[in-house]
Amino acid sequence: MIRRAADFDAGTLLLALAIAACGILTIWGATEGVPGLTGTHKVQALWIGLGLIAFAVAAAVDYHIWADIAPALWGAALALLGLVLVVARTIANTRSWFEIGPVRFQPSEAGKVAVILMLAWFLSRRSGEKLGMAGLLAVGAIIGAPVALIAMQPDFGTCLTYGPLLLVGVFLGGIRWRTIIVMALAVALLMPVVWGWGLKPYHKERILTVFQPERDPSGTGYQVRQSRIAIGSGGVFGKGPLAGTQSRLQFLPQHHTDFVLAALAEQWGFVGAVTVLGLYLALVLRVFSTARLARDRLGLYIAMGVGTLLGFQALVNIGMVLGALPTIGVPLPLVSYGGSSALATMTALGLAANVRTRRFVN
Repeated sequence: MIRRAADFDAGTLLLALAIAACGILTIWGATEGVPGLTGTHKVQALWIGLGLIAFAVAAAVDYHIWADIAPALWGAALALLGLVLVVARTIANTRSWFEIGPVRFQPSEAGKVAVILMLAWFLSRRSGEKLGMAGLLAVGAIIGAPVALIAMQPDFGTCLTYGPLLLVGVFLGGIRWRTIIVMALAVALLMPVVWGWGLKPYHKERILTVFQPERDPSGTGYQVRQSRIAIGSGGVFGKGPLAGTQSRLQFLPQHHTDFVLAALAEQWGFVGAVTVLGLYLALVLRVFSTARLARDRLGLYIAMGVGTLLGFQALVNIGMVLGALPTIGVPLPLVSYGGSSALATMTALGLAANVRTRRFVN
């Protein structure tokens, strides 16, 4: 039980809400009055409200109880990922969403929370010995099973966001040097295979465009080119809301979803963008400090998983918007428009708050 209301981790919640408010404001400025997009910010605000409920539930129930049902949650996530391949219609060349009336739900986002809990449950039950090949295979299966189903949609951008969970699991679980050598050799041998047969032509074009920005300025390089124009046009203090021409005139594709950071920089300039990135840094550091303060290994693993996932997604999105990384469809957590991402992020942060709140419990 929580001994005092003062023990509640209000800091994590306030930082998350501050970031979400910046997202809602940016989405409003980029979409209000635009045909087909007017009112989008209201929908996002509703999702953040539902995310608050998810945060409260995740934070209220002792994280040990969540860990006890982690295998069931992980199994349910796999079932949903399998079902979406069967019943979902194709949207943007992928089968990733369940549709209930006007509402879409993406199970791959919820799967991230289930994987974090399952990974923490597995690692915390070990007696402390380093991961051998058997342990490494188990960690790989926990993460690899949902990734394989997501790859079948196909949604390789979301697959990539699961990768750091494997790295943090291996790091925290401990690993022998010979296992590291075997992994490094396996990756080196697989890279040519992945390039030759695993990637589709448009994936390769997006990667090559990172190194040759002018390779296809009207095709694969168009979105990054427009993103840079939007960022540069914002200057120091920005053009203000409802005044971003790149986003409002829809020169910038996905300006309220994957490339919302470019719209934010156009509206609020360098100062606004740095402020939001500073809030992200503060939130990620707080979650990592929660891991340091955790009273047991289970809490440590949960907080490290949440912090790693949040930080990695933010970094990948920033890299996409700046053209330093390929455009792979990774949203900016709590800022990009999207209900599934907002709910999953708020739930994960609720788990981190859960760990911090119970750090004093015996």
